[in-house]
Amino acid sequence: MIDIGEGWEGLAAALRRSDAGERVYVVGSTDSGKTTLCRYLVDTAAAQTRAAYVDCDTGQSRIGPPTTEGMVLCSGPTYLRFVGSTSPGGHFVQTITGAKRLVEKAEELSARVIVIDSPGLVAGGVGIEFQFQMIDLLRPTRIVALQRGRELERLLANFARRPGVAIHRIPVSPAVVARPAAGRRRYREERFASYFAGAELQEIPLRGLGLQGRVPDLGNPRGVVGRLVSLNDPENFVVALGIVKDLHPGGRRLEVFAPPFDPAAVASVRFGSIYLDLGAVPGSMESFGP
Repeated sequence: MIDIGEGWEGLAAALRRSDAGERVYVVGSTDSGKTTLCRYLVDTAAAQTRAAYVDCDTGQSRIGPPTTEGMVLCSGPTYLRFVGSTSPGGHFVQTITGAKRLVEKAEELSARVIVIDSPGLVAGGVGIEFQFQMIDLLRPTRIVALQRGRELERLLANFARRPGVAIHRIPVSPAVVARPAAGRRRYREERFASYFAGAELQEIPLRGLGLQGRVPDLGNPRGVVGRLVSLNDPENFVVALGIVKDLHPGGRRLEVFAPPFDPAAVASVRFGSIYLDLGAVPGSMESFGP
């Protein structure tokens, strides 16, 4: 059950009345109810049209495992892009590019309503600039600002006079419950454990594959083993995530612990920033290595 907040029904009704395609960008701080509102909007829109949900929160992702952005069509396929971190910080380009490609993919698949769940980074000059660049590139038809006061007004002022953009200011629902950092970390660990539950060791020949992200020295296993990587298709959507378990001499092959996948579908390997130890004690599964 969804606890419907103030202004939600009016926003959903506006989407139903619209004759044009809609891109809805939902922005707000961490623990402001963005994901619940996005779910409500997608569910109500899907009752009468083709709707897509784009999840850009790599730390508390709902579609794919942490470190990924995802797009899912109602009664349709799921696509993932690997950012390589659970926070946009230090990965702004990957986050913005991934969001853009997922929105484009939703449009290619004829989604008429696309609801974008943005990262919770909104504080300070860095947060405002990051959100500005996301909105400027994704070009939503509606910006939905979930705020407790006026904390997003500096951001919204940049789009107040832009033609074709409607701004909806919605208060944070009193039903929203803030989660402590430990709870958010526990959620990530549970998601990682679930994703790798059926994983197995597999080898990836690197010859002929593209290498992306924070590519380490492949002549030295130090800095490679334990790294979370993404095995991508030719469009750079995720085929599977893997944890590097071994680097064969000369850097010619990677041995990864990953869910079953077709090696022939892999066109590139993207190296993330996180090292993952699935056997670690709770609270210490993720780390940043050399």
